[in-house]
Amino acid sequence: MAKAAAYILNVRPDRRETLLDAEPGWFGGPKASEPVPAFSHSRRAPLVVLASFEDGLLTHVGDGRKGATAGTELVRLNMTSLDALARPIPFGAIVDRVSNRFKSPLRKVVTTGGLIPPKTLSAVVEVLREMDSTLGEKLARMSASRRELIGSLGERERENLALQKETLAAALEIAGVGTQEILEWTPATVERTSFLDGLPGARVREDVMLHADLSGLPGFAALREAPHIAARTFQSETDPSVRVTVVMANRLALEEQTGADLIYFNETYRSFVLVQYKAFEKGPQEHEFRWAPGDQFSGELERMDKLLEQLERIEPDTDPDGFRLTSNPFFLKFCSRIVFNPDDRGLFPGIYLPLGLWKALATSDRLRGPRGGNLLTYSNVGRRLSGSEFITLVAGSWVGTTISQSTSLEAMIRSVLETGRTVTFAVKRRPPPDPKAMGEIFPEIDEGETLTPEEALVRVTN
Repeated sequence: MAKAAAYILNVRPDRRETLLDAEPGWFGGPKASEPVPAFSHSRRAPLVVLASFEDGLLTHVGDGRKGATAGTELVRLNMTSLDALARPIPFGAIVDRVSNRFKSPLRKVVTTGGLIPPKTLSAVVEVLREMDSTLGEKLARMSASRRELIGSLGERERENLALQKETLAAALEIAGVGTQEILEWTPATVERTSFLDGLPGARVREDVMLHADLSGLPGFAALREAPHIAARTFQSETDPSVRVTVVMANRLALEEQTGADLIYFNETYRSFVLVQYKAFEKGPQEHEFRWAPGDQFSGELERMDKLLEQLERIEPDTDPDGFRLTSNPFFLKFCSRIVFNPDDRGLFPGIYLPLGLWKALATSDRLRGPRGGNLLTYSNVGRRLSGSEFITLVAGSWVGTTISQSTSLEAMIRSVLETGRTVTFAVKRRPPPDPKAMGEIFPEIDEGETLTPEEALVRVTN
């Protein structure tokens, strides 16, 4: 399992000025990069760099990421930030303050540099937070108190948070925003409603501006009926025009919810898809999923069939932007592992199946188990979509509802909420118009103004 870690970097004197004067690379690249001995760490998990630019002193703290190979037995340690401490901290003072059983391993890594051993790391974090309160936010992900808070969550709560985190990560990947901000989650702010509550900047129902800001979203009338709502807008660091607004809504407390569905809406092409997540069980030989007529899964399929019947009654689009390879918006993802790990920003491994393909599989003999029951495995499923294939199709609105079909989005949201599942409703927003370009075409718009497309249209037509 991917876990947060910390790396002590002792910077050579001849490299200090170069690293400190470095500027961020193109397209959000690292601020600084240093070849270091190869080490084991997941690129999907947080990595804090404790850097020494003066012999024997901790002088800077930054966010790091394990990079590509930099030579024989070397990798790049990429740093996206390097913040100087108000007052450098002697490494010797840190060693003196940790308990005796951690002194030897810490003294060794302080001398040679490298990853701090996991058990030693917790002790170091608590000491550093006492010595410099400003380090609290950067080091919170690695503290013992955080682990205790996560450990206090019940099994059902953890599973629901895991599924909600998966829907959020999928939405951000499809939108092209990136999932780095998922690592900012903290359990201290969780109010037993949704994963989004634990992210800084998220707004909840009590926020008086929330409804005003989101009232223009399609289907929001259904979302506002839910007792529990949290929302946040995510924006790409490399392209500010790329942004996605995510709303998590549910009717039940976290421990009572029955899962999560992702409804992703592309505002430009007026298309939405719905993804429902199911868990594989570990079988005697491989992961497997079993179902039977009349069970919960069969009921969920019937619900999607009824909604699909309503969609198919709507006249098809003639607008080129309404073209789809398939206008069936329903997808299933069968996950081989559903584990709540807030330090992993990646997606669960699994199988994506369009609903139409699932129906063909379910009515064939391919998914028959040795005793005649229904059985889905990696071995017998045949063709399926990979994560990258699914993201590409949805991101380009090559699949999903047509423009006219999307008017039924409100009914779709209500249907999901009635099942007790959390709705993760993600809207990829239209890029805002370029004020300079609009000003050249329409002198009525000043270059310094930031207008929505609707506001710009009103301005130039009045």
